[in-house]
Amino acid sequence: MEHNSANQALHQDDKLDAEFQVQKSPFLAWLDNFWYHYKWHTIVIVFFVTVLTLGVVQLFTRPSYDVNFVCAGTYRMNSEEHEKYAALLGSLLPEDYDGNGEKSVNIMAYQIYSDADVQEEMSKAEAESEKYFFNTKNNTDEFDNFSKYTMTGDCSVLLLSPHLYESLALEGRLLPVASLYEGRDLPAGVTKDGYGVAIAQTHFYQYHPEAQVLSEDMILCILQPLVWGGNSKDAAYARDKAFFCAMIDYQVKE
Repeated sequence: MEHNSANQALHQDDKLDAEFQVQKSPFLAWLDNFWYHYKWHTIVIVFFVTVLTLGVVQLFTRPSYDVNFVCAGTYRMNSEEHEKYAALLGSLLPEDYDGNGEKSVNIMAYQIYSDADVQEEMSKAEAESEKYFFNTKNNTDEFDNFSKYTMTGDCSVLLLSPHLYESLALEGRLLPVASLYEGRDLPAGVTKDGYGVAIAQTHFYQYHPEAQVLSEDMILCILQPLVWGGNSKDAAYARDKAFFCAMIDYQVKE
């Protein structure tokens, strides 16, 4: 009798389980069918929606800057030096161009060595009986990134090592300093070719320790506007020229 009761209970459980399976099977069947036919469609859509969402979030959360500035030479500032230098540059801006209540400059920094720079570093290491390792790939990557960025039109004002300055000057990509000082005396430190200003000759460099972390042989220059990008627009390029002149014209009364 007990055996029959146990069998009856098992049959009832099987019946309930079967009824449950019947109740949910239409949805599961549809889900299985959908996934079978649209698996990759769904994965691709989810991927692009995720990328788009992240892009929108970054667009609305990334910092806003008034101008961009390139600094490229053999020395890369650490985070503290970078922050202080950016604050110094921001203090020189004539206006808060984006109207966010803060004058700020975005520094794009590149550490790039010429062949002569590498030989100099190697000689120093040998004189001190130290081993010297030069990462050629990293140097090439930095130069490529620098070259590509200067072709975007996002930035016009650059502070460069002599080697990088000469390469841009020879390519005819720099604006003559005299074109910004028509009817006025040229500032001190203008290079012989007329396309740059020796940063060491400016009061900006001489009176600010934040600026002196960079090599004194660097040259300040401004790119010719491109036919695309930010500096192709008159208003944006005018801001870059004003920023360039603000660095050169900064004076401390002695």
